[in-house]
Amino acid sequence: MSNIIKEKLPELLAPAGSLDSVYAAISGGADAVYFGGRTANARFSAKNFSNEEIAYAINLLHGNNKLAYITLNILHTDRELKDVLKFAEHCYINNADAFIIQDIGLSQIIRKYFPDIKLHASTQAAGHNLYSAQKLSSLGFSRMVISRESDRNNLKYLIDNSPNNFEIEMFVHGALCSSHSGRCFMSFALGNTRSANKGMCAQPCRLKYNNKYMLSLKDLCLAGHIKEIIGLSPASLKIEGRMKPPEYVYNVCKIYRSCLDEKRNATKSEIDFLADIFSREGFTDGYFTKNPGVSMYGVRTEENKIESKKYANINFQLPPSSADDTPLASMRRGQRISQKPHSFTRGESDEVAGGSKNIKINPKLCLIFNSTEQFNQIYDYLKTDEIFKRIYRIFLPPENNINQKIPHEFAKITGIRLPYVIFDDEREQIIGAVKKNCIIDAVKTAGDHTGSPLLVDNIGHVDIAKNINPDFELFGNFGLNVTNSYTLDEYRKMGFNDIILSPELNFAQIRDINKPINCGIIAYGRTHVMISENCLTKNSETQTPVVCGRHPLSKGGRDRNDKEFYLTDKTGARFFVGDDDPGVPSVKTRNIIYNSVPVYLADKKDLYKNLGLFFVCLNFTDENPEQIKKIISDYALNKDNIKPPEKFTRGYK
Repeated sequence: MSNIIKEKLPELLAPAGSLDSVYAAISGGADAVYFGGRTANARFSAKNFSNEEIAYAINLLHGNNKLAYITLNILHTDRELKDVLKFAEHCYINNADAFIIQDIGLSQIIRKYFPDIKLHASTQAAGHNLYSAQKLSSLGFSRMVISRESDRNNLKYLIDNSPNNFEIEMFVHGALCSSHSGRCFMSFALGNTRSANKGMCAQPCRLKYNNKYMLSLKDLCLAGHIKEIIGLSPASLKIEGRMKPPEYVYNVCKIYRSCLDEKRNATKSEIDFLADIFSREGFTDGYFTKNPGVSMYGVRTEENKIESKKYANINFQLPPSSADDTPLASMRRGQRISQKPHSFTRGESDEVAGGSKNIKINPKLCLIFNSTEQFNQIYDYLKTDEIFKRIYRIFLPPENNINQKIPHEFAKITGIRLPYVIFDDEREQIIGAVKKNCIIDAVKTAGDHTGSPLLVDNIGHVDIAKNINPDFELFGNFGLNVTNSYTLDEYRKMGFNDIILSPELNFAQIRDINKPINCGIIAYGRTHVMISENCLTKNSETQTPVVCGRHPLSKGGRDRNDKEFYLTDKTGARFFVGDDDPGVPSVKTRNIIYNSVPVYLADKKDLYKNLGLFFVCLNFTDENPEQIKKIISDYALNKDNIKPPEKFTRGYK
């Protein structure tokens, strides 16, 4: 008997925005297909599937021994959950194999009602490290779609160390978002209507900024790395493209099927063929190879479009099959047909979320600073009695400035904002930096054993925070994407005391959320709308003397002509580009793009006083000390005739 163990090939997962694309995926050799209904999925503009087509497609796939994954990969408000669950029930009864989910609250409702269906955490859930995998596994997920920004080393570590029977799915081909998935609010911020987290992205990254296409990434293509990827042992290789035509699905699947079966990398002619089918001035593998930069960017040229037209109108011949003869169809036959329809009412959320806290008529203030320098310049003002009594929490970035001193009176209310992204190869260095941070020392000096508050922005950072200090007060940032009572309650169970709700909610939706823990909103500030793994300041080829990864603003720079960097669109709107400084020189700093105008509600306090909020956040980016003082006084003091900034947005529409 041979001792050679056959190497298992990863699943080839294809997109389908229509039934024709399902035919194309089957003909092209996909092992599984993911698709969505007319609601509740992240490709709202695709043709998508009616309920009847969903049932037909699942049966067709099973008849060809393929798997069917249904996308529920957007965020949901309390009032939307009932309809989403009705759709999920339809897919469940018709034997869907898995749901792809972004919303943590929705995942737990589905887990309760349909416990035998698999849950896959969408890339929109922003999972990017081992702690993400462990946390999602504990919530009942069987698979995580890893961030597109992960490099080969982080992928290997994650796959090798993930919990038993927990799968990692990775993108190998298709469009790339300029921002980390699930963390892009730019489309919504530009019009307050088209949210990427609702499947309605207007693709602002494909527009010009500073007269260049500075945010438009080329499509991903890892066909040239298939042998290495097989060695990494991911469970599934995902092709992006539910907005693409069937011809695209067929041809891309065919190339990857051939490479996988023959355990080889694509040839140059095959990659050229893929580029002819669809590309934006070629492809990129910059994230996988850990080689980001300006070469990753490109646009769809007229030449690209002409090449693509050559491959239109292909007829697909499905392989002969019988639903009664294939192993998968036999296994599935009748499995769920007898399930009784489940009823779900919004009233159940009261039970699950644990009831509301008392309404606070005058929410306290949470101050979030982009740099310790900003705090240093105004802390004497913050110590005045009329201001200090109104402050609930203060958060500073994790800059480890040994000369920074936190005044004694601020020690118990001041905390650190963890970086927005922490890959596994960065984790230990960031943990070490946080432990040495001056804020932690100040809390110890003050004799407080409860731990300082820690601002956490990602589900994969919860246990990182607890490993640094189990006594930390977990304070959730809006990147956790809390949009309903169920999601809020799950974070309560994880140990959060406070949560900043999603800035994409309106006031009625905020009011609907049961609040068993302290909740707040961003009531002032430029919302960060993108987190870029690329260094935009370096890519811009600006004359500004900037070292990538150490933006001058983080070090207190204030000369607008020389020190600050903005993206300017065709309307003249200027988007400030700052840092997600991890506080460790050897760890990469990511760029954060902020909205061109701040949210401002100081003169409209009645809009948020009846929402059951415990605090409101003031988020400072590029303001000078006098501007910061005025804004704080606008919110802290009961003044009349408050004058808003020249340009602002109300948000929460």
